[in-house]
Amino acid sequence: MAKKLLAAGVCRAGFSSAWSGWIHLENLGAWHNVPFGTKANGFGGLDARYVFNSPLYVKHIQQLADWQKDKIFVYGGRYDAGMAKFSSGEVAMFTDSSSGYADFERDCPFEFRTSMLPYWPEVKGAPQNTIIGGASLWVLRGHEPGEYKGVAAFFNFLSKPQIQAGWHQGTGYLPITAAAYELTKKEGFYEKKLGSETPLKQLTLHQPTENSKGIRFGDHAKNREIMGSELEAIFSGQKTAQQGLDDAVKAGNELLQKFENANK
Repeated sequence: MAKKLLAAGVCRAGFSSAWSGWIHLENLGAWHNVPFGTKANGFGGLDARYVFNSPLYVKHIQQLADWQKDKIFVYGGRYDAGMAKFSSGEVAMFTDSSSGYADFERDCPFEFRTSMLPYWPEVKGAPQNTIIGGASLWVLRGHEPGEYKGVAAFFNFLSKPQIQAGWHQGTGYLPITAAAYELTKKEGFYEKKLGSETPLKQLTLHQPTENSKGIRFGDHAKNREIMGSELEAIFSGQKTAQQGLDDAVKAGNELLQKFENANK
């Protein structure tokens, strides 16, 4: 769920990325302590709006698009579609969710290491810290009391240190409790699996700011689809980074306006 850079020793091209909007827009902002949206990235109210078409975002995405021409950067598709480019050795580096660790450990016929995300050194305060992706378990209203007792028991089970530690160690997803992290550390897991602690260190590198504590926007899953479409238009040369991000922000803010109207 936190992001890391996976690096192989042999390649024919540069690097690729999974979850491009999540890593190269949402986490780009947090990592450089730059707003992704107004109102503390949505935590301050329903009237928050996206601002990820500001100069840093434009510069970064345009650089990726320019690198695409020389295959320094290779767009691999949405979500985790590009993982095979790394595991096959086609690219040397891959930006991915921490959950990619287990997949690459299974699929890569070579040793690999991890590092924190690169950053633009001219941005004051960078690197800051990254943010989680947002995958969650939700409990909805409208069920019988007995069912909620079952849900509570299930959540208590999932929160046990040994369960969380096992999930974290087996998948690469982050442990949700400090106790699970300490148990994993005590068991020597991070010494045996070099680089598996990188996402935790990156997530907690500094005390979070308003720009790096996370994001909270209505219908944001839909906006991720918009971001994906616009990034593909940019990487294919149909739009400049400025045009694509302007269009993504405009469409995303229209969604936010509808969400605000429906939930006032």
